[in-house]
Amino acid sequence: MERTRLEEEILAYLASHHTLSLATTRENIPHAASVFYVNEGFYLYFVSSPSSRHGMNLAQNPWVSATINEDYAHWQKIKGIQLEGKVRLLGGIWEKGRIGLLFVKKFPDVAQFFVDPRNLNKELFAKVEDVKFYEIIPSRISFIDNEKGFSHRETLELTLRKAQEGTTSEK
Repeated sequence: MERTRLEEEILAYLASHHTLSLATTRENIPHAASVFYVNEGFYLYFVSSPSSRHGMNLAQNPWVSATINEDYAHWQKIKGIQLEGKVRLLGGIWEKGRIGLLFVKKFPDVAQFFVDPRNLNKELFAKVEDVKFYEIIPSRISFIDNEKGFSHRETLELTLRKAQEGTTSEK
């Protein structure tokens, strides 16, 4: 598949899905967590607590892999994304506001989390008050499509500007 067509197919898939399975490691122990995401082009964003297991892993090692797919009953139908890249913690108010708006647009029911979390019940407020925005800067994205053949995979190598400078520290 030509690069432009592959990029379009990946971007359409990203736009039409909501959760990704994020794989992190710390001290050679892997961990996977499902998170809601939004994307701007190939950059993906999620919200999580730095005190979560994957948040603590990211503080030690910003390199991740992730998958986005559905739960298929037949192997011939399997389709999805596998990616690898680096995560950084977003720091600026403009950056966080812009990504917050993307979340509200894609997930309208989370608006209260960002607009006025103090109106949430105490238990929920305690869980969301310390959440941070994270950005995944992918270096490689593979699109899997078994409808085109067993284990059919096309890979997009990315040299995104931020990929070399991304960190999990706030700026």
